[in-house]
Amino acid sequence: MSALRLPGLLSGIDTTTLIANLMAIERRRFYMLEARKSTWEARKTALGTLESRLSSLRTSVRALSDADELRAFSAASSDSDIVTAEASYNAFEGNHTVEINQLATAERWVHEAGEEYAEDYVGEGTFIYSYNHKETSVTTTATTTLEELVGLINNDANNPGVTASLLYYDGAYHLVLNGDDAGTDYTISINASNTEVWAPDTEEPNHTFTVDGNNATLSTRITDLDQFTGSLGTGDKITITGENHSGVAITPPLELPVTSNTKLTHLISEINDYFDGVAKATLVNGQIILTDDIYGASGLEIGLSFTQGSGSSADLGLPTMAEETEGGSVTADLTGFAEADFTESQSAQDSEIRVDGYPPQAGGIAEVQTLSKTTKATGGTFTLTYDGQTTGAIAFDATLDAIKDALELLPNVSPDDIGVSGKKLKDDGDTTFTFRNTAGDVSMISIDTTNLKPSSGWTFSETTKGDSTNWWIKRSSNTVDDVIYGVTLHLHDTTDAGGEEITLTRDIQSVKTKLNSMITAYNSTVVYLKEKTGYNDELKTAGVLMGDYIVSTIRNKIRTPLIARTSGFLEDIDTFLLPIHIGLEIDRDGLLSLDSNVFDEAIAEDYMDVLAIIGADKTGSSDSNTIEFYGASSTYTTAGTYYVEVLISGGAIINAKIKLSTESTYRNAPFSGNIVTGDSTFDDNGDPLYPENGLQLNVDTSQDGPFIATVRVKQGFTGAIEDDLDRMLKTTTGSIQIDQERVKDTIENIQVNIELEERRLTQREARLIAQYARLEKTLTLLQNQMSTLTFMMLGG
Repeated sequence: MSALRLPGLLSGIDTTTLIANLMAIERRRFYMLEARKSTWEARKTALGTLESRLSSLRTSVRALSDADELRAFSAASSDSDIVTAEASYNAFEGNHTVEINQLATAERWVHEAGEEYAEDYVGEGTFIYSYNHKETSVTTTATTTLEELVGLINNDANNPGVTASLLYYDGAYHLVLNGDDAGTDYTISINASNTEVWAPDTEEPNHTFTVDGNNATLSTRITDLDQFTGSLGTGDKITITGENHSGVAITPPLELPVTSNTKLTHLISEINDYFDGVAKATLVNGQIILTDDIYGASGLEIGLSFTQGSGSSADLGLPTMAEETEGGSVTADLTGFAEADFTESQSAQDSEIRVDGYPPQAGGIAEVQTLSKTTKATGGTFTLTYDGQTTGAIAFDATLDAIKDALELLPNVSPDDIGVSGKKLKDDGDTTFTFRNTAGDVSMISIDTTNLKPSSGWTFSETTKGDSTNWWIKRSSNTVDDVIYGVTLHLHDTTDAGGEEITLTRDIQSVKTKLNSMITAYNSTVVYLKEKTGYNDELKTAGVLMGDYIVSTIRNKIRTPLIARTSGFLEDIDTFLLPIHIGLEIDRDGLLSLDSNVFDEAIAEDYMDVLAIIGADKTGSSDSNTIEFYGASSTYTTAGTYYVEVLISGGAIINAKIKLSTESTYRNAPFSGNIVTGDSTFDDNGDPLYPENGLQLNVDTSQDGPFIATVRVKQGFTGAIEDDLDRMLKTTTGSIQIDQERVKDTIENIQVNIELEERRLTQREARLIAQYARLEKTLTLLQNQMSTLTFMMLGG
């Protein structure tokens, strides 16, 4: 029921205004709560903006906190149309000459006969092909068109990397098969039947190599496999046995020594060496797959076994290999699409390069071809043809030099390309043709004896096959990233014998750019902190975050690494000790700047030390030959100088102690074998309890006695800032997150009080309305009674 309202129309008292004035007084606390909530919401917004600026600052310092990645290089080519390059941080300054003999090409096969129309039917059957030692097949029906066959190949889920297309030529549409990748690893084979494949027997244990339950990869170490237990000794090995396509045993068996550094890629490589030219092994989803190199019925087999060495307790569970796909069990019967119906229009070939004169050309094997005869020339002339070019007529009694000269007149033969020795044609004995050792396996010379007497009895044979493999670096790609350390080459064309130059120079500007990005983010944060925590004299107002303890500490935390000695850097050992030494300065307003002249001079003086003071990532050193720095955690180890004491007796560590140079008491340090480690205990928030967490030291235990060492762990100033920012911005336990949660809780509490106050005010207003309504009613009643009494007294 709504409250009765009598706005004083009868009594003459303006109760509405009276109640409104009374409620305005009552609402003062409500307005104070709303103002307080508004202030805290402004704090919340300010903290969100501060968090965003700190995140931007962290991103900028993170780009500087790894000295290795700061070591950038620019790569320039003397002819970018022929070769270009990219350099990573682990490259080295200098020039390199790159000679490109040939580019890698992809294989291409064209169907010869073709069809008059793309919509012509190809018939019913199975088409089988292989690519990169992976086989697949497509099945057509009586109504499958040539155009649809292209779609079946391209849309096949098991397509190993071949793109089909149509070529219109000479009044017909021809099916074209293109390899997607370049190089001899990626050849296409059109098969008359399916190819034999061996794989692990999934009914037997150890069929899949795993690490912590996940499929292993080529880079997985054998000792990290779930299938490996125990400890290696001396002479542990894996033995590979098998038979070829014809079922003949490959001898002798191949043995792979297993050490702590042996990886699955080594095992796959050794299997391929063992089955060289017979079958190809790959690692697919943690399983060894062996595919025959020849399609059809096969006697292929493979066996793997592990043998312990001396002092070994190791056990390696190897897969039991079995025939997964029987070779020749499926016939390719698509009429008109057999291997003989296709032409290889382009062969897959590797790129061939030489870098800085390596490998030397002397490594090639010269091809030798011999002209044998059963008789002697008695008259007439003859010609020689080499690689499609034919000499002029050569007299039957020409000297060896004259024969050589005739060959060198050919456009495809340079001086001294082919040496001629042995006997003249008119004499007894053979004539020998020797090619320069850089030519490789060359075309056969042929002889035309039509005009020679006698015209028969002359035979050319290859007595030594040329081989240039030894002096070209070959890759199945035109992108080569493993020849010049830290450099990726992109090959675009061949070069002459002089090659092209790749020049690597230090990319100093990229470091400056990253430093300036950090300076911008740092100054933005400092200005914002000053605005939100300071007092504005003009407006006579305090910053919304003034008095916030957590916020008040941030400015000092991000400033300290920029003005203090960088952790782990020592005078007389390191070139630079403070950021100001490389040009970073903080002015009286707390703003950061970079003096480019100082920075350039520092770079010129000691490039690597500049990068180190910026971004050394827990790198270390020791002054002892017995106790040496081995490694540190970039996340958990505190940078600084550590004092270490180790007691060795009987060739073993008996005790180890460690402390920071700033600490007064040593702590016991854990050790195992000859490795001393820092205490790896963490607190409830997941933070290290001790500064040496993650530190590892290698100890030479060959001599007994107590040994001491001073170990330095270096961290650049950007890494120190990053660590502080990580602690501030941690998702659940970071100081900013804690501050935001506190503000959020305060706002929620104020909102609860506002809602309670709103309910109280509503109830208070209702009581006042009811109270004054009753007063109105009473006054009205009294007025009516007075009117009646007055009327009666007047004799009415």
